[in-house]
Amino acid sequence: MTAESPSGALPAIDLHALFAPRSVAVVGASPRSDIAQTVRDNLLTMGSSTTCYFVNPKYEEAWGSPCYPDLASLPEVPDSVLVALNPLRAASVTEDAARVGARSVLIPGGGVVEGGQAAARMQREVREVALRHGLAILGPNCMGMIDRTSNSAVYIGDINPWAPRGHVAGIAQSGSVTDAFIHFGTRIGFSRIIGAGSEVVLDVCDYLAYCLDDPETDAIILFVEGFKRPERFLALADRALELGKPIIALKVGRSPQAQAAAVAHSGSLAGETRATDAALAAAGVVRCTDLDALFEAAELHAGCRRTRRGVGLGRTGIVTVSTGEASLIADLAERVGTSLPAVPEAARAAIMSELPTLGYIGNPIDPWGAVDERVAYPAVIEAFAASGGYDVVAIVHDFPYRSLPSEVAVAEGVTKALIDATADRPEVLPVYISLTSGEPTPEILAMLDAAGGIPCLRGTTEALAAIAGRTAWEAARIERLAHGPRRPAWPELARDRTPLGHDPAFEAHDPSREPVGRFGSAPERAATILPELESLALLAAAGLSVVDVRAVADPDGAVEAAEAIGYPVVLKLDATALAHKTEIGGVRLGVSGPDDVRAAARELLALGRGLPIDLRGLLVEAQVASGLELIVGLRRDPQFGPIVIVGLGGILAEALDDVALELAPLTARVADAMLDRLRGSTILAGLRGRPAADRAAITGLIVALGDLAWARPDLREVDLNPVIASEHSAIAVDGLVVLDGGQIPR
Repeated sequence: MTAESPSGALPAIDLHALFAPRSVAVVGASPRSDIAQTVRDNLLTMGSSTTCYFVNPKYEEAWGSPCYPDLASLPEVPDSVLVALNPLRAASVTEDAARVGARSVLIPGGGVVEGGQAAARMQREVREVALRHGLAILGPNCMGMIDRTSNSAVYIGDINPWAPRGHVAGIAQSGSVTDAFIHFGTRIGFSRIIGAGSEVVLDVCDYLAYCLDDPETDAIILFVEGFKRPERFLALADRALELGKPIIALKVGRSPQAQAAAVAHSGSLAGETRATDAALAAAGVVRCTDLDALFEAAELHAGCRRTRRGVGLGRTGIVTVSTGEASLIADLAERVGTSLPAVPEAARAAIMSELPTLGYIGNPIDPWGAVDERVAYPAVIEAFAASGGYDVVAIVHDFPYRSLPSEVAVAEGVTKALIDATADRPEVLPVYISLTSGEPTPEILAMLDAAGGIPCLRGTTEALAAIAGRTAWEAARIERLAHGPRRPAWPELARDRTPLGHDPAFEAHDPSREPVGRFGSAPERAATILPELESLALLAAAGLSVVDVRAVADPDGAVEAAEAIGYPVVLKLDATALAHKTEIGGVRLGVSGPDDVRAAARELLALGRGLPIDLRGLLVEAQVASGLELIVGLRRDPQFGPIVIVGLGGILAEALDDVALELAPLTARVADAMLDRLRGSTILAGLRGRPAADRAAITGLIVALGDLAWARPDLREVDLNPVIASEHSAIAVDGLVVLDGGQIPR
């Protein structure tokens, strides 16, 4: 659980002292503030063996506990010190803590990050002291932590005394969200909850690594505003996937600036949010859209652990109590991507034999009223569970408000049917879903708990999204175990326990400065747009299939090149810093014969001379036979490195916005799956008598671009637009490459 700098010059930082302190000292304890009392009473409520000391030279006692004048006067050296003073005084307290031999410091304080130069200076000073003495620092600007594996806490808000100990860790970069974790209720048992704060010495990666090393933690939920070490995070997420510990994340914040900085169409299509989605998915992270979805996903994952079952392919059969609700559920399932297969014939026959008057048999199904519900629901649920057509069988039924007796009786009846039908079928996961997000009824929770902890989910949208997310996670884990990590360096990076403060890869030594990711460059750095001729040459040298192109200076040279290539040909302007020629009319398609070539060449040269461009001449290219137009591109995300994109539409790609993204490098198998994710993927198979596109050629192009991006860290953007995919080929007929740097390489 410790980490040491590679050089050994800095003392190691021990996170165990932070999360399992034998004693904690609250510096600044005062009757005028309730922080010290809250920290002490939290420990008493937990029955913790951690001793809490108060430190304040102005008082002999506070809140019924003695106060000591300073840390040196305490009966023992505290493992942990909480700063209960103005956070701008945190550096001096941190120095005092180091002097007496404490090993960790927690610094709360709302708004400290936004406190201007004084706050930035405090953070720098805290960081310097901590690194010099090997102190684990939580915060500044945090609520603290609770660790139920050590039964200890240093937390400045009230702790939920009813929360059970469990196996889910929660990490949040927001104090209020940390509090939301703590007061969520009793359905999810936490191993620990950590409020990361502004991360001057330790970051999300350090806390995540600690949880992965902890045998008591089986899943991690995250609320993340930003990553200080994004590639390390992906490596740790990949390790979690290998271990079978799901990471469920709510990543907030969008970056219009990153999108505006894109030069190529593929760059603007990618955007920050899509790039983050692609990176997290490649490492097996389940991404949620809001806190409700995060909590329900956590409960489903915890329920899978409790029941020792999974969701398999995610084929879900749903039984409800209303035809209208069934229609709503079907609509919501389509929205979030949950699979609701049709009722298998065997199940249909079994249902009809028991319920011959049932008017409609579908999925979701409402058997209410066909016969007595005590007969109808067991018959339908048993048929679904026994059919072999479903991996998940769920009952959607609202929780009886305040345990109204008649409503409880109905809920207990359908719950018993669900339990009985799945008890001896470990291949089927039973799930109880409330249509709305009401509070679970104690009677139902007791039945589900007695049956092994069947997951109980609140809200249909959130529940169905959780099933879809778990399905994707299980598939990603199978892929990871069979084929290894997406990036080869991840396993070694995941084994490394270098904390943020010791990490030479982290560029932001000033905690007040926003860090730049490990990959790529900040958007403000100089970039060079390669002309099409040089772009296509670079891509062809890397093994990508590109159009045959010749550079010429005049109409006669254009005719000579066209004769060598073969008619028809395409003529284009050749100029530096000219990204998109079609937008200025700088392209002539399907030109046949010497006279037409000369005429087109004269027109283009006259056009070019009248524009504010560095005109070099003309390009003559082969006219590729018609086919399906695609865009294939690359964007080097400032955080996560190269992201490959494929989409339908060619020059209409931005209007259609039908794209799929993946982290580079990638395999042919992953590239092929990208094509299946396109909304218009059926077009690839051929429509209305047109031949199917050569998927192998398309995936080969995608893989080659990913390999090139991984081998060339100076590649910022690549746009192959359009790529013409025909029956036997996929050829880029236009190419745009953007490099880091200020001049065109020669």
